[in-house]
Amino acid sequence: MDIWAKKLDDKYQTLEEHTLWVCDEALKQIDDKTLQKVANISGWSTEKIKDLIFFSAYFHDIGKATIEFQNTIKSGTQSYHPLYGAFLLLGIKDFDYKDDGFSNLLVVVVLSHHSLFPKQYNESNYEFTFLSNYMDFQNKYKMIYQKTCDKECLYNFDFKEVKKESFKAYIDILEKQHAKINNTSKFRMLYTYVSGILNLADWIASARFTQTTPPLTTFEFIPSKKDFITHLTFDRLRDFQENLSDSTQSILVEIPTGEGKTEGSLLWAIKNIYNKNTKIIYTLPTQTTSNKLYQRVQNFFDKNECGLIHSNAKIFLEKEYERDNGVVDEHFKSDFLVSKSFNKPVTVSTIDSLLKYFINIGRFNIATKNFLNSVIIIDEVHSYDFKLMGFLKRFLELCYEYDVRVCLMSASIPNKIKELLNIKDYPIITQNDLFKKKANEIRKMDCELDDDFDFIFEKFEESKNILIIRNTVKSATDTYKYLKEKYSLNNKKILLYHSTFKKKDKNKKECLIFKKLDSKKPFILVATQIVEVSLDIDFDVMFTDNAPIDSLIQRFGRVNRKKNEQNKGEIYIYKYSKAFPYTNSYLLDLTFEVVQDGYFELGEYVKWLNIVYNKLFEMDKSVNNEVSRLFDDAYKKYDETIKKLSGINKSQDNYDLRDITFQKNDYLLYDDYMDGQTKYDYTISLPYYLERKYLYTSQTETNYEVLNLKYSFEEGIIFDDEKIGLNELGE
Repeated sequence: MDIWAKKLDDKYQTLEEHTLWVCDEALKQIDDKTLQKVANISGWSTEKIKDLIFFSAYFHDIGKATIEFQNTIKSGTQSYHPLYGAFLLLGIKDFDYKDDGFSNLLVVVVLSHHSLFPKQYNESNYEFTFLSNYMDFQNKYKMIYQKTCDKECLYNFDFKEVKKESFKAYIDILEKQHAKINNTSKFRMLYTYVSGILNLADWIASARFTQTTPPLTTFEFIPSKKDFITHLTFDRLRDFQENLSDSTQSILVEIPTGEGKTEGSLLWAIKNIYNKNTKIIYTLPTQTTSNKLYQRVQNFFDKNECGLIHSNAKIFLEKEYERDNGVVDEHFKSDFLVSKSFNKPVTVSTIDSLLKYFINIGRFNIATKNFLNSVIIIDEVHSYDFKLMGFLKRFLELCYEYDVRVCLMSASIPNKIKELLNIKDYPIITQNDLFKKKANEIRKMDCELDDDFDFIFEKFEESKNILIIRNTVKSATDTYKYLKEKYSLNNKKILLYHSTFKKKDKNKKECLIFKKLDSKKPFILVATQIVEVSLDIDFDVMFTDNAPIDSLIQRFGRVNRKKNEQNKGEIYIYKYSKAFPYTNSYLLDLTFEVVQDGYFELGEYVKWLNIVYNKLFEMDKSVNNEVSRLFDDAYKKYDETIKKLSGINKSQDNYDLRDITFQKNDYLLYDDYMDGQTKYDYTISLPYYLERKYLYTSQTETNYEVLNLKYSFEEGIIFDDEKIGLNELGE
């Protein structure tokens, strides 16, 4: 009698065939360098780890050789084959992990290959009966091992069955035993590597059965510098790019905006790829910048080799897939499922999406397995708050410990931040002549921006593209409305962009901005600090509220990005009497004091940056308190969380890596809800506190709460009450 493992319509696959496919795919995932890393960290031999991978793959679905699972195949009834399979493996002691705690890693990997720990089973789940011929498959392990691994199998497993009551008791105390384990990092490393390989192999084998094109998880050909250069849009590499292309260590890149850091970092990554299994992971601060870079890296790598990860990546990728293929199908769903865990050869991601896997969120086992054989680029490293930087410091230590090379990049990172991150001794790649370039004439204005609209309009009448950056949504909206009305500007001449737009409309707004810039017809963009790192834009003139020095320098990079000294940009910085959304008024005052009027080399900006930060850390006790409260706590978070989760338990996604003043949620708006528009791209990210006044309580049919707020594509959320809402939003 055949034992079935898979069914698709009228097509069946036997347990033996599926198992052989999984074993084959699992062994393909092993590379000697990563395997040796895991051996060094865990203290287990490479051969023992490879054997655990093989036997995890061989026995992972043996629980399907039960009456209960065969009924699942035939009629769709519920069963728990990982639990049934673990039952047969209790007597195998060859892969036990012991210190003060205990774990049978073979049992644990098989038990959790569909859903991660913690486990919850009820009494009825333990009612199962193995088929009469299950031992025919079980006892082939020696023969299949020898055939697959090309060596004699020296293992003699004891498949002695225990009483169901004893099995239940074993499962019940399993997590308590895990909690006693001292070296959770070592235990986690073994588990994530082996189970990550098993999960990925199982996915690929399943895709093969359904005749879905298996997702591409390795480079077809290892990319080379020579091939990469043929895709560049410029004739020759800059000196710093050449240096990056020869570097084989973790580095810090300090190069001004718009000079080719991205291409240089990818050349560094290519140099550090050691086999087809190596992953390139490129992280950025925002979803918008990640989306843009994802499209850009496809100029250098095959599109099927590229993945995108952030909380809204699915909707972005679905739209791309629909555009190219007409409809989202099973191939897309399979490919996206696999790509979510950094399985693609090249993945662009927000930094949050990468770091969260290190506190066991999502399929952390697969992501960790891929991390071990990756090279990582962290762009805009200066742009994060103290909380995320604390976590980043611990992540960089893990990279060093696990020999994962990292390329950190910044146009302007203060020396004080380098000290905090402990990267001051990183080898630095820079190019001094690029910092001698000049881009913009800077003028500090002795008034607030609201008092100078006539001057702004005069500049617009000179046929210049104008960027206005306000520090809050309300001030940006008010500025937009005032300029539009007073100077009779139509929608072709002025545009508003901030955070309170629906996701689909933010994307439309971004496309409009780029379209207007490409048209060379002058227009005014009124925005918030959301444009500091979100959009790769280039304007002629900028008018901005005063802001912290690092934010100001980011804003400077949105004007005359090409540093054309024949057509220098103009920047006007206005006094800003409020502190919000920033928390440190001393920092704002110090910034306005240190920045000077004039036409300066870019290197002068870095000097200003260090002057401000040195004085800030020396003179402002609140900064040191903030470092202690945010940076130090976040730095400890990894080890505390992993210990709390016994190394391998899945965590809830309820930890913010950033210091968020107002917690936000995704909401639908009342009008869309009533029109049946309940898809994710109709949602808008807004603070929780708005529920108190605007929640539409009868909402029951969607995953999103519904807010009864006015909205327009032109302005975003519209509040009738001036005392709530937009005043408190800083983006």
